[in-house]
Amino acid sequence: MNSSEQQMKQDLSELLKAMSSFTSAETAEVGEFIIAGEYGVALETLCGIVKEEKKPVPVELRPKVRMLAKRMKIDPMWWKEVAGES
Repeated sequence: MNSSEQQMKQDLSELLKAMSSFTSAETAEVGEFIIAGEYGVALETLCGIVKEEKKPVPVELRPKVRMLAKRMKIDPMWWKEVAGES
């Protein structure tokens, strides 16, 4: 694993850990993708859970969502609302 992938894994793990409104099952679902190295799927899943379940995203985490999504070139339809963009 190169340093860029390691950083992505660390950033996603920190983001997931900070999502205190997630159930243990939701955390485990996203965590499995992180462990498997499926970082884009992990972020899309995290954002999907936030949108579907109307989970709050702390304001201080929104820039991290935006940064990760842009770094991974994730379609904005997955993350814009989660990152507080319209």
